[in-house]
Amino acid sequence: MNNYKRNYLLLFADSILFYNAMTFISINAVITYFLNNLGATTIQISLASALVSIGNFIGQPVFGKMSSQLKLKRDIFVKILLIQRFLFLAFVISIPIFAVSNPERTIVLFLVSWGIFNFFTGSYQPFYVSIMTKMIPQEKRGRLIGYSGAVGNIIALSAAFFVGMILKHVRFPYNYTYIFGIGVIILLIDAVDFLFMKEPPDKTVLENISYIKYIMNIPNVLKENKNIKKLILGNTFVVISNVVIIYCTLYAIRMYNAGSQQIAIFTALTVVMNILGLPIFGVIADHFGYRVVMLISSICGMLSGIVILLMPSIYSVYVAFSFGNISASAYNLSCSMYIVQDSPQDKIPLNVSTNFMITLIASSFSMLVCGYITDNISFTPVFIFTSVAGLAAYAVFHSEGRLSKR
Repeated sequence: MNNYKRNYLLLFADSILFYNAMTFISINAVITYFLNNLGATTIQISLASALVSIGNFIGQPVFGKMSSQLKLKRDIFVKILLIQRFLFLAFVISIPIFAVSNPERTIVLFLVSWGIFNFFTGSYQPFYVSIMTKMIPQEKRGRLIGYSGAVGNIIALSAAFFVGMILKHVRFPYNYTYIFGIGVIILLIDAVDFLFMKEPPDKTVLENISYIKYIMNIPNVLKENKNIKKLILGNTFVVISNVVIIYCTLYAIRMYNAGSQQIAIFTALTVVMNILGLPIFGVIADHFGYRVVMLISSICGMLSGIVILLMPSIYSVYVAFSFGNISASAYNLSCSMYIVQDSPQDKIPLNVSTNFMITLIASSFSMLVCGYITDNISFTPVFIFTSVAGLAAYAVFHSEGRLSKR
């Protein structure tokens, strides 16, 4: 087997493992329900979601700088992944010890552990994107991401069903111990998957720059490439619109008393939307360009909030949640690859990290603001806010006006 086929199959397996693992560790369904069961406030639940962005933001310069200076990235990336996942496993083991006797401590331990987990998640884009783009030709990347994601999510349907069964039939807190534990074990297997890839070396590496200088260099990245600047602006509005996903779940819990069966439905909807969306978006990206995929993402992000505003019911929440996940699916497939196409190979880690740092700031800030608004006003302004963000994203990508394979 040549290196291309070997790497393609291993990257395909990586997607399958990752999607299944994150079905068990879903911030939009399982984690929200877990924290609500512990008695967490809306702000604490919002903080958990914001930590996905905050941790990424702090980690991006560290790992982006590290990646930029390595011609071979695989071995270091595997070590980073193993550290991340063993640390979170330590929290999972602590759940039965504290969850019942001291739920407040469990909330704090979770937030700390989740923050550390997402700090290491900051390595995903600069390392993974650099490794993948060296291994897979540009015209085959969209379908690889789309098809592997679809297969992973088809398998994850069973995982979503399993999550619902555990929540329903295993008593608290062992149900969450099993659910999170299974997710972490799959992530550990996923990390080992990278060891078998054959990575070609980078031709060039960036100069060694400090953490502060790395962050200070972001304005230069935006000035040097106006296309990158515009793409990042559009991506920023999309991630703001995707804030709606977490509030759909919270809205269902608070307004319609959603329980384990409804949480299982939300988990399954995430999987189904990825199954339907990823292969379609992969084909669209390869044939018509990533811009078209981002336009679809923007429209779905806008519709998600509108559906709940116009037809408030538990069923409209399911529809809105589905639109939000389609938007997120399209965005996750396209956002980095869109940046890559306007980036020289040696600038990919820096440009991808810049995109994620800016979008992560916007996402975390929006998440916390929406949590405050929900507690002090209602859910309605949140859904209006996210719908407007989706409309703004559409305006940005539509104004770019290019239908080439970008």
